[in-house]
This record gives sequence, C-alpha cells and structure tokens, in this order.
Amino acid sequence: MIKQSFDRVQTRLRKGMFHGLRWAGLRAGKVIQNLHYGREPGQALDLYLPQDSDRGTQMVFLHGGGWHSGSKDEYAYLGSAMAAYGVACAVVGYRLYPQVRYPVFIEDVSHAIAWLRREGVRYGFSDAPLYLMGHSAGAHIACMVALDERYRELAQLDSDSIAGIIGLSGVYRFRPEVSPVYSDIFSTAEPGFESVKPINYVGENKVPILMLHGDRDRVIGARNAQHMLQAARQVGQPVQLHLQEGYGHVRPIFDFLPFMPNHQKTMSLLLSFMSGVKV
Repeated sequence: MIKQSFDRVQTRLRKGMFHGLRWAGLRAGKVIQNLHYGREPGQALDLYLPQDSDRGTQMVFLHGGGWHSGSKDEYAYLGSAMAAYGVACAVVGYRLYPQVRYPVFIEDVSHAIAWLRREGVRYGFSDAPLYLMGHSAGAHIACMVALDERYRELAQLDSDSIAGIIGLSGVYRFRPEVSPVYSDIFSTAEPGFESVKPINYVGENKVPILMLHGDRDRVIGARNAQHMLQAARQVGQPVQLHLQEGYGHVRPIFDFLPFMPNHQKTMSLLLSFMSGVKV
C-alpha cells in the first residue's frame, strides 16, 4: 500500500514537471497536433516543422515511461527544438500497459510510421529517410522498429528508409522476469524473453546507432548501452556511445531546452550524427 501510494505521488510529480515544460524552450515554425494514425485513443502524433533552414531531415521521437506511462504531449519542447534546428519531428504517442501488452506498443509505432510515409507529405513531413529517436522505453521501441524485420515491414520501411537510431538512456537488454509489472507487459513474448531485446537484432549492414547515456543513470545503468555497443561492434554495425558525465536517467532529454548548459553541445552532437559525421 505504501509503495503504491509512493508510485502515485511520483507519477503526479513527473506529470506536473513535464506539464510545466510543455511549451518551454524554442518554437517550431509550424505545429500540427493530434493527427490520428489509428482509431484507438493514444494512436496519435504531433508534427513540429521547421520554418527556416530546413535540413530536409525527418525524425520520429518516442517517449519513455517503462511502456506503462508517459505521453507525447509532454515533449512539445523537444519537437520544437528539433524543428528550430531544421529537423522535421514527429512526436508519436502509442498505447500503454495495462491497456495493451507487448508487442502492441511497437506495432502502434510501426503503424504511425507507415501513416507518416503515406500521409505526412500533405502536412509538410516528407518521405525522406527517417531517424528514429527515443528515450528509455522509447529507445527500445525505436530499436525494435528499425532492427527487427517484422516491425520494419509493418512500418512499410525498407533498409534505405531508416537513416539511423538515436537512443537516449535506452533499454537494449533487460530481464522482464525480475519484475512482476514487466513480466506482465511482456507476458505474450516467447519463453526467455530473448525476442524482445534489441541487442539480439544487431547486424552487419544495419543502420547506424548513436547512444547517449548518463554515467549516473540508476534506472538503466550505463552498462546496458556499453553491452549494446560491444554487440554491434562485433558484427560490424556502425555504433557510437557518448557517456554523459554526471547525468542520470532523465537528464539527457532536458538538454533539448535552450537554457540548459549543454544544449548546444547535445544539439551539435545529434546534428553531426544526422549529417553522417562521426561524432
């Protein structure tokens, strides 16, 4: 009972914090909210489009929250920051546990991307190759869509349609069986849960990966990203890891706010990666 009460308070504090940041920071040239890619509640996305200095680069961002919390509405500041730097950004919402279980949230994102490929041009989001970026559980979903052929086909993406993956505090290997909640979220997976781990889908000739991970992350330790780095390197997949000194789990996504001290550094890192420059 005490733990449940604490979790509720923590959730409310988190929502309050992100609500306060919702419209903070840079401004996109054009914002289009709540475009529905499906009929179910939660199957919607927001577009943040550049006004000037359009780089012709497209990004899909996926929020975190352990597959059971979080909302696209919390990340207006991130979408706006990307658009202000010339990158068209779709912030995608997807259904969460307990409404759905694995793999529905990954399928939702795949359907959203397929919708963007069909309909996005009407709104100013081109059909150029995409970068998939996610935070925490969102990075897990981004990797699964980009690296697992099942979801790539569902998203109507071929190998040339994904330009790269950017993982912020990402989940690349984990053990759902050690948590009652995660065991339930992934209860439909094959025994052993190996099919749900992005680290098992790295391979030669697959898309480049950039990982940013705090060295003080106590939610998903930096070793998670280091193991992903080693696995990708062993099979010849382009991969980079930038450990962020003093950063915890949530801190990397705050760098999209222009008043944060490392804002310029982080944006330069991302833009260099998206320009094909090794960073």
